[in-house]
Amino acid sequence: MFLDEFGPIEAEAFLTLAADMIEEDGVVTEEESAMLDEYTRALGVIGFTYDACATAAARDTLAQLNEVSKRKVYMELYQFAMADGVEAPEERMALNELRDALQLSEEVCEKLELAVNELNAAYVAIDAALTDEEDAEETPAE
Repeated sequence: MFLDEFGPIEAEAFLTLAADMIEEDGVVTEEESAMLDEYTRALGVIGFTYDACATAAARDTLAQLNEVSKRKVYMELYQFAMADGVEAPEERMALNELRDALQLSEEVCEKLELAVNELNAAYVAIDAALTDEEDAEETPAE
């Protein structure tokens, strides 16, 4: 997570948009819910509850951030959109609205999305390497 500089207001705004993002496709998976819980703890927000009516205000709050923080927000929310492994059309629309609200270019957002996808692929490769039983059995213990 790259949002450690956020204060309580920005953290709640981010969590509101994250909760909104995972509800965009109409299905909240266990992984998405766990991810939201993890971010809630990491951001130090106690008792967060999602209020769909606060989404526009949350977008406005985050639109006031500096350029780097806006990029971090987009990148992290893209991660939420992809948490279930599928980008639903509703999630793409929400990402485009976010991009516009944050005044980020399509080019910047494409680079951020590519970086997130590459990072996720690296984590999958690491997990596979760590849990590959054949390799583990062949490697002598030190």
